Amino acid sequence: MPAARCLLFGWSVLLLASCAIAPAKVTRVNENRDDDLHGLMREALAAPDTAAGKHALGHFIELWQAQQRGRQGEVAGMHGAEGMVYRIRFSQPNHGSYPIEYFDVISPAADFQVKKIQHHMREGAGVPLMAMRENRGAAALEKYYPPEAIARPLTAVVRPQPPRAGTQEVRIELLCPLRNDSVVIDGRRQPLAADFSVPWAALLERTGRLNQLRVLDMITRQPHREPQLYLMEPYDPRKEPLIMIHGLLSTPLAWAELSNELWADDAIRSRYQIWHYLYNTSAPALYSARILRSQLRELRPLLDLGQDDPAMRRTTLLTHSMGGIIGKALAVEPGDAFWKAAFTVPPSQLKLEPSDRVKLNEAFDWKADPTIHRIIFIAVPHRGSDFADNLIGRIGSWLTKPPNRFQEFYRRVSAANPGAFTPEYADLGSGMLDSVNALSPRQPTLHILADLPFAHPVKVHSIIGNRGRSGPLEQSSDGIVPYSSSHLEEAVSEKIVPTRHRAFSHPEAVAEIKRILKLR
Repeated sequence: MPAARCLLFGWSVLLLASCAIAPAKVTRVNENRDDDLHGLMREALAAPDTAAGKHALGHFIELWQAQQRGRQGEVAGMHGAEGMVYRIRFSQPNHGSYPIEYFDVISPAADFQVKKIQHHMREGAGVPLMAMRENRGAAALEKYYPPEAIARPLTAVVRPQPPRAGTQEVRIELLCPLRNDSVVIDGRRQPLAADFSVPWAALLERTGRLNQLRVLDMITRQPHREPQLYLMEPYDPRKEPLIMIHGLLSTPLAWAELSNELWADDAIRSRYQIWHYLYNTSAPALYSARILRSQLRELRPLLDLGQDDPAMRRTTLLTHSMGGIIGKALAVEPGDAFWKAAFTVPPSQLKLEPSDRVKLNEAFDWKADPTIHRIIFIAVPHRGSDFADNLIGRIGSWLTKPPNRFQEFYRRVSAANPGAFTPEYADLGSGMLDSVNALSPRQPTLHILADLPFAHPVKVHSIIGNRGRSGPLEQSSDGIVPYSSSHLEEAVSEKIVPTRHRAFSHPEAVAEIKRILKLR
């Protein structure tokens, strides 16, 4: 064992050293060196549909915002050498638009080059911008935005009025292309120009530390980031949430490229809004599912004050590996199935503090989320993986440290109720159950969950890797999860992809995900 520990320690150091790299970045290739606001506006209005005119407008907004002269609702005059006065007004925010002062930095997207992910743009009216602000947690909803920053694609549309007596009023709208596909200019509806990738890559560039935490939070008991559901775009009351749940030893950064691809698809972008769920993958899946259920209950009233938004009526889950276990747990109602498997006594006979009783009931008996109508399972070990029991799995389990909150809770329950846990669930009381051994085919939890029917109609789709190997499908594997564990009889579609466990990144899987998301 000492040799194995040294080997694993060396492996961990190498992995930690490599995983601080962000999944994307942006490089500025064109700096704005013109500080003449009047000249920039004159050029923007002289040729609004040319590249030079659009660039001038983008640089005007960048400079105006940097000088803090664009407070919402203000009108300011700019006197030029030829005597023309421009009176600038930034439009009041409405559905899909932003006040200029909301952001710390606004820059023309055309000034940046995207690296590591595809650069997706759309031609049309207006000037694509990259907008960024620090997440200061000033509002309750900002808890549900990434702490690294709040980044948005914006498109500036200029609406000049005819000059009068040497003065011209210019109104500028800052529209979000994730919520606006078109804009009406001079009575004609036109596609709204957009750059979806520059703001996304700028946010991803700040996430190297998050990539590190996928390992750190597996081997330490105090998570550096608590489980959290994140809105990756501004809330739209019309669009269905697409909740993406990553797998073991991973983070939402696994979805970086796929999210970029989905935003670039007009049909998908107009129908869905992307949310990511970050959880500590050292804890068993049902623990993470309980936290996600709780956060959804807290978030929805913040978003839908009138409780009548179409967005709150339907939800699609896109899940990978252990994330699929979490996803299914949201759409079933176990009754007493888990309780009978874990405890030797009924709930009423346990000695518990009131708060612990609530948590325990939520952990073992819950109501399904009625909005979930579709789940995409990618390489999900519904009935476990033999890797959890082999040498690699045993070493991984030895290294894995479930979060203190999880461990201390079950230790309190066990200490107050000796002998309350069944032999199969004794590890809960000792605080030894972790995410790795919880995925063992011998774990009764997996079999109970796999056999539970959905509490309401849910369309299920499976995407499964077989590494491109020949032979009977029933005997295939993605290298981690066997086909027999990922296969679901109730699936309305099943796609076999010639790749390994990270099947979601394969082009055939991406095409299948897009196909499914366009179904009605």
